[in-house]
Amino acid sequence: MTFSKYACWKPEMIRKVMDVEATQPEEHIFLATHSPVKMHFQSIEEAQRNATYSEEKFLQTFLSTSDFIFVSVLGTSGTGKSHLIRWLYTRIRSIRKAPHYRVLLIPKVGTNLRDIIELILADVEGPEFDEYRNRLRQAANTLTEAEAREQLLANLAIAVGSSGRHDASNLSDEQDYLIKSLPALLHDPFFREHWLKKEGIIHRLVIHILGRRESVEIVEERRQFSLEDLPLNVLNITKASAQAQDFYSFLIGNDEIQKATVAWLNIHLDEAIAKVLNLGREDLQRLMLDVRRALARKDVELILLIEDFAKLQGIDREVLEAVLARSQQGQGEPLCAMRTALACTTGYFQGLVDTVRTRTDFIVNLDVETVGEQSLVTPADVQQLAARYLNAVRLQDPDIRDWLTNVDEETGEPIKAIPNACIDCEHQSSCHAGFGAVDGMGLYPFNATALKIMRERTNQGVFNPRTLIKDVLRYTLEYHRSDLEKGQFPSTLLLDHFGGSKLNAILVKDIKTEDPVNADRREALLNFWSDSPELCNLPSEVHTAFDLPNVPSRSVLPSPPPDPNPPPLPPLPPPLEIDSYIRDLDNWRNGTQLPPGVATELRPKLFIAIDSYIDWDAELILRSHVVNRLFKQRNITFSNAATSVLVKDIELRLPLSSEDLGDTVIALQALLLYNHHQHWNFKDGAKYFRVYARKLEDWSQYVLQSVPKCSTKSGVDGDPVPSVVELLAIAGRMAGGTTTSLEDLVNAAFTDLEKVDVSNRAGTWQKLFNSLKKHQPKLREVLESRIPCTKGGRSVLQVIDAVQLVGPLKSVAATWKPQVDISDISSDSPFDAISKARKEVDELLEQAVWDERDRHLAIYQRVLEELGEDFSQAEVVKGLLQTVERVTEVGVFRGTNRDDLKKVMEEFKGARLKDYLSKLQKLQDMNEIATLLPLLSSLPERPVEVITKFLDYARKFVDKSQEAVQSNLADLRTAEGGELEASYVAIERSLLELQQLASEIKGEAACS
Repeated sequence: MTFSKYACWKPEMIRKVMDVEATQPEEHIFLATHSPVKMHFQSIEEAQRNATYSEEKFLQTFLSTSDFIFVSVLGTSGTGKSHLIRWLYTRIRSIRKAPHYRVLLIPKVGTNLRDIIELILADVEGPEFDEYRNRLRQAANTLTEAEAREQLLANLAIAVGSSGRHDASNLSDEQDYLIKSLPALLHDPFFREHWLKKEGIIHRLVIHILGRRESVEIVEERRQFSLEDLPLNVLNITKASAQAQDFYSFLIGNDEIQKATVAWLNIHLDEAIAKVLNLGREDLQRLMLDVRRALARKDVELILLIEDFAKLQGIDREVLEAVLARSQQGQGEPLCAMRTALACTTGYFQGLVDTVRTRTDFIVNLDVETVGEQSLVTPADVQQLAARYLNAVRLQDPDIRDWLTNVDEETGEPIKAIPNACIDCEHQSSCHAGFGAVDGMGLYPFNATALKIMRERTNQGVFNPRTLIKDVLRYTLEYHRSDLEKGQFPSTLLLDHFGGSKLNAILVKDIKTEDPVNADRREALLNFWSDSPELCNLPSEVHTAFDLPNVPSRSVLPSPPPDPNPPPLPPLPPPLEIDSYIRDLDNWRNGTQLPPGVATELRPKLFIAIDSYIDWDAELILRSHVVNRLFKQRNITFSNAATSVLVKDIELRLPLSSEDLGDTVIALQALLLYNHHQHWNFKDGAKYFRVYARKLEDWSQYVLQSVPKCSTKSGVDGDPVPSVVELLAIAGRMAGGTTTSLEDLVNAAFTDLEKVDVSNRAGTWQKLFNSLKKHQPKLREVLESRIPCTKGGRSVLQVIDAVQLVGPLKSVAATWKPQVDISDISSDSPFDAISKARKEVDELLEQAVWDERDRHLAIYQRVLEELGEDFSQAEVVKGLLQTVERVTEVGVFRGTNRDDLKKVMEEFKGARLKDYLSKLQKLQDMNEIATLLPLLSSLPERPVEVITKFLDYARKFVDKSQEAVQSNLADLRTAEGGELEASYVAIERSLLELQQLASEIKGEAACS
């Protein structure tokens, strides 16, 4: 069997060994892959921070104190905190054995709060502990997950409300308000759907309490409410109770009360969680202390090892109080000796630091990169970790189990070294020569360079073993085995997974030129298995293994042996800015977003190059209409850029096509390099220049072709000016512009429609006008680029050729309907605006005019009905004012506010309505668009507003006051008894006054 396309790992072992996000590995796998965890010691005193530390030193210190120690293991997710805790467990349980020691491990996978408490209670005898167990069992067996959600929500509603435990003397005004109002939002059936939704905060907490996760849950902070958990975008709020609606309305409009609500919920969260377990917070603390007392009576030391302290949220503070208590408690019963090591993320620990700071012995921090100036995690460490995992997946599971059967009884460690799968492999010699090995365990299919580069691509910053195992080792072995066996490894899929190619554009072009058949695979190979900036061959064993031929006439890169202790590299000189730009462009070609700084550097240089390259005079294009107007520096954009720019008119978006990205990068690099060196005599300058010259021509032609040029569907030359002029003239006429003279018509065609308000016009009028306003910029663009008197290099358009406007303006003004045939006008931008605007005019203009005519005539008809044809505004107001006074005297003023009515009457009295009403009278006899459009567009809106408002207010006052008078009259007429007889004369007089007043309100007075 040859070494070519050889896969030496067992597929069934990959997930068993490398599935770091699922169920924890079995102990034999754990120890077979264990590598010493890098860490530093951090005492509470600042002076002793960041000292290097080792696992063995940690174990020795942890066990050396007499009866108490509390240690926190901190680090970001994936740095190996739980791994270190488990390693402690495997060692300590062999050193400190029963019956004098109880070593308790709280795992982070496959447990919930109930399970953790049961673990703590396990093997502890006594009736009080049986009671705790029964209460836990009862809570677990009687609640479904849905019921647990309901109960947690109910517990929370009680805890935050008036029935909860609050120190009234220390409550803020906001908290006092929340006690009274927040429970309604939690109890309300309408809002319950939001609170109890799947994957919501309540659901996640219930899984934490009673459910199970069979995968690693990354918890950087306490599980608690945040602003995102509040129901701030709920629809159909009227379905909620009145109390819930009131609080919700206040909540959504007040940022401070939102923050206070979240804080108040979180304060009471632990209490609500504990009650789901059928235990109170006092019960939990008493339980832990009772366990310690029971163990003390048996002279048993408790060693508590917690892989992820976030698993204890809800009981964490009670557990802390219990484990931090010293063995001797004054006159009380002593507690057992206690050793605690807990792991949690640095962020989660911040919420507990005030509680444990003064009683923590020291901290072990796994967020390591350097101590002083020396790197704590070296390439040799990474290679060793990878080699042990790679070795484990090459072994059979029974072989690893057998290895663990022979252990040292004192230390619990295996007596023999882990079996090495490479020892009996027929390809060991060539494999290790080409790919390297650590402690005799091969790195294949990686080498030291590949591990380094792949790790850096997936894990920037603090070293994260989980990421290396999951995203580098497991991913490659699991998903690319078939590629290797088919001779297709490394593939573009592998390259994409690790962030794409980072090779410079010239090197990629050389690869495609010299090896077009295997270009993609060779690009992937040189990205990871080599750090050479040149096209080269790797050791022959690598090419054989991957079934990838050498490139003729290229040198071979030697395979350096992995150096376990490489010397420190001298500091690199600061990179030149041009080098940074070139690298960023290479990364852009490989899928990384283009940084804003590079785009900013390129735009002015490229803009000047394109403007200089184009002969505007020869193209018969007015340069000033294009440069810095239709085509500006900001119009040069880049796909997959970090910032996007909204561009109008001509946009040069690079690359012009996805297939053109490689040459585009080379051309842009060429532009930057030339501007830097001011000549082409730099390395590979000739290659850069050839590509740049070709692309500059392509980009210039693209800009020229994008300059709007009139074309027709038939290909015959056409003139869009007449069709544009009549559309702009109609829009200007609708805007109210004067069109009595030719000069007026020209001005109307250039009216700024954005400044015209048509919000009170008829609906169809508004729709048509707004459509013309939307298309005006493109229509103006077409027009202004075609009516200058001069073309060529003149920088300023000084005059327009008005002759081109006269004919279309006179034609459209005769009928105010479009006359030009546009059936052959191109539908390409910007000419599409002509057809779109024309379509709207053809469909809506006539209807818009008639609807607007009807709107004004309806107002005129109402005036006639209410006030008559010939009336005096002063007399109308005077009569109405008298009626208001008399109605007020007898107490039956109704319908509106008296001051508002008087204000409306004053506006009506002083308004100039005669000219407007005169035009409306003429409007009745008009039936042609040619006369209707000019008149309607010139009618002001102020008289409409004044008349409508006056009639509305007056009519409402008259009607409502009349109803009140009639009601009073009826009451007086139906009154009976002795009192009626005694007051007959007074009642009769009142009836006469009211009847007269009713007649006046009906319209028999001056107002009618």
